[in-house]
Amino acid sequence: MDPAASPWHLLGAELRYWRDEVRKLNLREAAAKALCDHGDLSKWERGLARMQTDVIDRLDDLYGANGRLAALHAAMTELDNYRMGRVAPDASSRDEDDDMERRAVMQILAALGAGAAIPPGTWDALFSGVERTIAGRSGIGVDDWSEIVWEHDFAYYTNPPGTVFQTIASDFAEVSTLLKRTSTATARSGLLRISAQLAVLMGMEMSDVGDQGSSLRAWRLARRAADATGDRDLRVWVRGWEAEYGYWAGRPAPVIARLANDAIEIADGSPSRSLAEAHMVRAFLLASQGDAASTQTALVDLRRTFDAFPDAVDSDQTSPLWSFRAWAQAWALAYPYALLGQTREAIDATDQARALCPPTFHGNAANLALVYALTQARGRDVDHGLQEAIATAQAWPVSTIRRLIIGQMLDDLPQKSLESEAAHELRSLTKGSVSDA
Repeated sequence: MDPAASPWHLLGAELRYWRDEVRKLNLREAAAKALCDHGDLSKWERGLARMQTDVIDRLDDLYGANGRLAALHAAMTELDNYRMGRVAPDASSRDEDDDMERRAVMQILAALGAGAAIPPGTWDALFSGVERTIAGRSGIGVDDWSEIVWEHDFAYYTNPPGTVFQTIASDFAEVSTLLKRTSTATARSGLLRISAQLAVLMGMEMSDVGDQGSSLRAWRLARRAADATGDRDLRVWVRGWEAEYGYWAGRPAPVIARLANDAIEIADGSPSRSLAEAHMVRAFLLASQGDAASTQTALVDLRRTFDAFPDAVDSDQTSPLWSFRAWAQAWALAYPYALLGQTREAIDATDQARALCPPTFHGNAANLALVYALTQARGRDVDHGLQEAIATAQAWPVSTIRRLIIGQMLDDLPQKSLESEAAHELRSLTKGSVSDA
């Protein structure tokens, strides 16, 4: 099998990988469980036959591929139709660059499905349309994609790490194509704004699955796209999120401080969710360095910004990535207090955040549970903290945020507790890449 030989060879190689290496099933076992013929499955794995959508959906569920195989099959089918001329009327206008970006998305999805590294140059192909627009190339106009981004924001908050990247990358490729055809300045600015937000989401997702190199590329593009729009709030928003995820991913402290300070400088005192984010990240960074006085100053700045928010920032119609609710403010207090060993304050803030956090934001609930565990471990009840952390790590996939909090907790354990069975179990739950968790 040569995955580069044809789209169906690529799909076949993925099918074999998930059956043989991930699930450890032979052909007959897999075919019986997926309600298909083992001879047909063999042909599909060798790229000799095309398979139906219902079959790929059953195999995707059987192998636990979380939609990767189904998405790859859909992309292969669309590409095959494109090559055979069986395309929608408006697809005939796509040029060679469009096809290159489509292939880039398929390569990224295939690499994610196989747990492999993103092929070199793939991100360049995917980001090319936005890059050219930033440089001044024009094209045709397009409608606003704000509602799509809003839905992606909620999906990011309510789904496990790495599971919404596929749709985000596909939408980014489409926006990139539209940007190349846009000649109107207003439409181009609107699309660049959408591109910046989608790139932020890709940066978060790539960080959560452990691909920090791809995450950095997405963050850089998000900054450039935001700057190209001239939208102050967007520029602050991108830098605030990059600073926060840079902190969780372990980027150098001076880089995190620069991003947060840049966001504060660009905001120029205008209160916003993004400015609150920047002050929060400064508090996190200073608390991690043990600077209690400067941490308190950053938290005071955060409170002042929060109190000055316009009503729209706290609206139910605002996406989670653009809002800063009361539960988020409580979270912003709980974590630095936990790092500084201020047990009572940390517990009070954590309890408040847990009570206010939306029930569908499972990942945030897991983060708060780990802050509580960190507080216990650094306070009076190490064993309780370890058990809380183990239960959380077992119940929810390990993300960039949760990996760092668990690492900080383990690093600060006394020697006796560090050698305990509970500590070894917690460490084993976070071994390997984030996507393995």
